[in-house]
Amino acid sequence: MLTNKTKWNKRLKNIMTKKLKDIVKQSFINVDENSVSKKDIEYLIKETFSLTHTDFILKQDEEFSDDLLIDKLEELKSGKPVEYVLGYSYFCKNKFEVNNNTLIPRSETEDLVYRTLELVEELKKDSLKILDIGSGSGCIAITLNKLIKDSKVDSVDISLEALEVCNRNNKINNTNVNFYKSDCFENVNDKFDVIISNPPYIDEDTYVQDSVLKYEPHTALFADNHGLAIYEKIISNMDSYINRPSIAAFEISPDLVSRLSKLIEDKLTNVDYYFEKDLNNFDRFLFIKFKK
Repeated sequence: MLTNKTKWNKRLKNIMTKKLKDIVKQSFINVDENSVSKKDIEYLIKETFSLTHTDFILKQDEEFSDDLLIDKLEELKSGKPVEYVLGYSYFCKNKFEVNNNTLIPRSETEDLVYRTLELVEELKKDSLKILDIGSGSGCIAITLNKLIKDSKVDSVDISLEALEVCNRNNKINNTNVNFYKSDCFENVNDKFDVIISNPPYIDEDTYVQDSVLKYEPHTALFADNHGLAIYEKIISNMDSYINRPSIAAFEISPDLVSRLSKLIEDKLTNVDYYFEKDLNNFDRFLFIKFKK
């Protein structure tokens, strides 16, 4: 015979848990695919219940408590990016806290980091001083600190709120990046072997998705002078902050190639530079090699 407590526990279980396949089915109801993709909903479910892709397929008949998912799903359906709903994103296989004070890391920026790592090998230096300009979530600086042995990494940003996130990510990832406030080189007092940056480069008149415009920090997206302003600040002054031979690496807008070329020709000497395309065949990366 069931006791009252047992009956209540059984009833509560029925209320609070559902089969995964039913949760998925209900989550897709009334979805406006112009504001949220089914792929993002599926990703949110996997992350909320700590499911691998294989788990997600094999555990469709297992029961889960959907109370953890309901509020997150409403946020997602309102157009909020899934990374902001979760409060974190992955970059180069590492986990980073993100919020509306930081950009969501993109795959193109991962590509920038990996290409920079290849160039670092050419420097043949035992230890490297690295400067990341425009910290954001700290993902570039922290990843380089993890992957380059004996590296000393500084990273600067103008946003104190973003730097707070960076310092938390420093602890999460057990790294030792020196994050501090600076408008480009304003508070920088050292010289570096590698300078890397994914600065704001979007022209104010460029169309941007509503979810990006509404939730991501505008100071990390848009730049004056048709997107060139921050590159001008960096490239015009960087010769005073590098240890030759050294490298600089940038993520760029494809629209800026000709103007960046002119800027380099006007401001830098004894350098080689070149642009590389991303996986979509757009000019996305600028690399500058400072000769000894």
